[in-house]
This record gives sequence, structure tokens and C-alpha cells, in this order.
Amino acid sequence: MSTITVREVLTLPVLRGTFVVAGQRGLSRAVTGVNVMEVPDIESFVKGGELLLTTAYPLREHPEDLSTLVRTLSRLGLAGLAVKTGRYLEKLPDEALAVANELDFPVMLVAEHTSFNEVIGAVLAVVLTEYGAEPAGAEAIRERLTGVALAGGGLVEIARTLAGALGRHVGILDPDGALLGEGGGGERSGNDETHESWSFPITVGGTERGRIVVRGDDEPTLGQRRLIRQACFAAGMHIAQAVASLELDRQMRVLFLEELLAGKTIDESLARERSRLFGWDFGSDHVVVLARLSHELADATVARAAETGFIRGAVAWARGQEAVAIVPAASIPGDGTPWVEAAHWGETLARLGGGKVTVATGSVAESPSRLAESHSAARSTLAIAQATGRANARHDLLALERVILSVPDDLLAELVAAELGPLIAVDAATGSELCETLEMFLGTGNAADAARRLFIHYNTMKHRMSRISDLIGVDLHDPRARLKLAFALQVRKLVALPE
Repeated sequence: MSTITVREVLTLPVLRGTFVVAGQRGLSRAVTGVNVMEVPDIESFVKGGELLLTTAYPLREHPEDLSTLVRTLSRLGLAGLAVKTGRYLEKLPDEALAVANELDFPVMLVAEHTSFNEVIGAVLAVVLTEYGAEPAGAEAIRERLTGVALAGGGLVEIARTLAGALGRHVGILDPDGALLGEGGGGERSGNDETHESWSFPITVGGTERGRIVVRGDDEPTLGQRRLIRQACFAAGMHIAQAVASLELDRQMRVLFLEELLAGKTIDESLARERSRLFGWDFGSDHVVVLARLSHELADATVARAAETGFIRGAVAWARGQEAVAIVPAASIPGDGTPWVEAAHWGETLARLGGGKVTVATGSVAESPSRLAESHSAARSTLAIAQATGRANARHDLLALERVILSVPDDLLAELVAAELGPLIAVDAATGSELCETLEMFLGTGNAADAARRLFIHYNTMKHRMSRISDLIGVDLHDPRARLKLAFALQVRKLVALPE
């Protein structure tokens, strides 16, 4: 005598509307029979492998006993418990569901309209089907299905092989319901909707990657279900191979790009040839863009963000908490205004789960061999953006900051101490904001405007400026003095100097 699993039983039409509420990991339990519980002491009337149906009438006054019953049924080796609630039991106790999950014992809720007599008849009709009812040559068909997957055959061939064996129409669908392959059987042609359909999941690594849908007038027999399960296995093998192939291709592409950005010696003509092989055209000017994320994103998400954020031809991938893009430079504004596409990419990455995002654009690369320079420029730009609080920064607009970073730290420390030393000391000792006040004054050139931006009274601003003049003893109307002070203030933002 052959058996089917709880998962397969749930595909029967009479159990439509049934859903699993606990013990999902036990859906592979074998079903050898069906029983109905209408007495509390059910232990003496059940056998291992049975699916127990109940209206919960015996538990109506003591629903808390359901957790004990679940433990008992699991110990006796039953396949699962199907409960029709609503009439005698409003809901299943949480403790009972927790026990079912602990024991991997399937507990299901069946629809109120479900007839137990029809369930018993349908399940037994399948369970009692003899092994000899398999289609002729079933073993050879199973071997052929496996061989198709191992030989790299497609889902269309798997669907046609199964359809020929069953004499039914077979369709293989992706998780979104799109048709990946189909084979026509004797019971259906075209898109005729007059027949019943049965769906069987295709799983890869515990994740459902699609399903096989079989149509016909009658329930698939146990023998036919074995062939369908073998087809699901073969389809899963094919999908796993395709996923692995795509992942290898992705890794090869990213490895090539990382080699370019690392500046590894690659012949210019070879770099262009390999780029075209991967579908990229690096013949025009390109630029490397880096994005620093507070949360990691998957490669596919980063690439999707680039498709919406940049012009056509951008290549993007994930690198831990960074996202990298190589983008045609044609759309970069030449007037010194912010690059809208880069900003939009950062906003899209943040919206897709990247958290706080900082975007930095490198220098323009006229050829693949110059992409390493662009990457290095983007890296230094990213550091400047993070130090100065910018969300979106361009390398070509940060000449002052780059000059500062090119100067030895000891010279910068000497300049800061000479120009701002007294102000820094007073701020540290009293908590005043003289450096901030001076920076705002130099930025606006107007004390009244600076006061408004600092949200302080004009008299307070005048007092602070008088204090600043007394401490550093410079003429703030002298352009050279203003330049040195502004430069020193910028140095403090970019470089961590001892104070």
C-alpha cells in the first residue's frame, strides 16, 4: 500500500480553503488513512499515519486540553489534525499551536462548508490507489525527467515529458504565475478552462521557485503524483543550475570591474573587449560613483536603483555597506551645479532600505584604464563628504578641500594654532561658540545676516565679534586675514588635529 503526504492531501479540491496554522515543518508526514474525533478519549481509536478530523465538539468545555491532545497525537504518530472551528470552538488556544510548532505536528483549519465525508472519500481514494496504477514505463519516465535536468534540458522539455506521461496538459509557472514551459496532453488543449487543475510546488533550498500545474477531469492518482513530484525535482534542479550560473556570471562581472577599479594591469584593448562581452561600452567618458550606506543592500537592489537613478549604460553592484556605479559622464553638469542623477541614485538607495546614504562622484575617466583614478578620486571625495556633512559631493567641486588634505598635518596644525588658537581655547573652556560665529560671519560678510542664521540677537553677535577681535588681534576687514581664518576653519572640519 502506498502513501501520500499531508502537503499533498492539502491540494485536494475538497480541502480548498484549508490553511495550516501550526507545525508547517511536519507537512511531509505520510498519510495512510483518515479518522474523525467525536469523543474525548480518542487515543484508543486512532492509528499512526491517520489524518484526524474534528469539529472540536469533545473539547468545547475544555479547549485548554487541546495542547495535551496534540502531544498525544504526535506521540502516536498521526499525520496531522484538521479542525473545523466556529461551531464549538471560536479559536485554537495559543498554547496548543505552540506545542504543534515544537513537535512539527501539522494543525489545520478547514473551511466551515467542508464536508468530512467528502474529505474521507477523497483522501482514501488517493491513499488506496495501488502502486501498479502508475503510467506505463513510469520508472523510465522518472529517469528521463532526471536526465533532462542533469543534461541541462529546459523547463519546456520537462513539461512536455510529464504531459506525455500523464496524458494531461502540464504548465510550469514562476512564483509570479508567468508561464515558463508547457506541454499539451490528451485532456486539454489551448487555454481551455473547463478542467480542474492541481498545483505542485517547485522548491530549491527550501524556497518555492515556481510550481507545476496539471489539468484534467480527474484527481491525479498516486502513481501520477509520484511522476509529478519527480518533475518538480527535475525542474528544481534546472532552476538551481540556472541560479548558480547567473551567480557565477555575476561574480565574474564584478571581479572584472573590481580589477579595473583596483588599477590592475589590463591591456586597454582587452579591457574594451571584455567590457563589450559583458554588454558594457566603456568607449566614452565614464565616472565612478560611490555610495556609503548605513544598511547593506543586495546586488539586485543596487542595480535596480541605478537603472532608475542614472542614464542608460550605468553598471552598479554592492560592496558591503557601499554601492559602486560606473556611469557615462555625459550627463554631469559642466556649470558646477549638483549632479541630479547621483543625488537621485542616493535617494533611491535610501528608499530601498539603504538607510542614511552619502554619494561621492569621482573624476572623469576617458578610458577603462583611467577608472582606477576615478575610483580613487571618488574614495577621497566620499571621505570629504562624510567629514563635512554633505549628502552628495563631486570631486571636481572640492578643489579647496583636496588642497587642504594634500598638506602635511604638522603644517596644518601650525596654521590652525596660529590663526584660531585663542578662540579654540576659550570655546573649550567656556562652551562658547566663537569659532562657529566667526565662520558664519566670514561666510555671510554681514553681522546682521550672520546673527539671523545663528538665531541670536544682533547685540549678542556684536559682543561675540568684539570678543573675537580682542582674542586674535586681526583686522577682519583685511582680505588676507579673512582668507587665512576661513582656510583654518575649513582645516578643522576636514582634519583631526590635536587641540
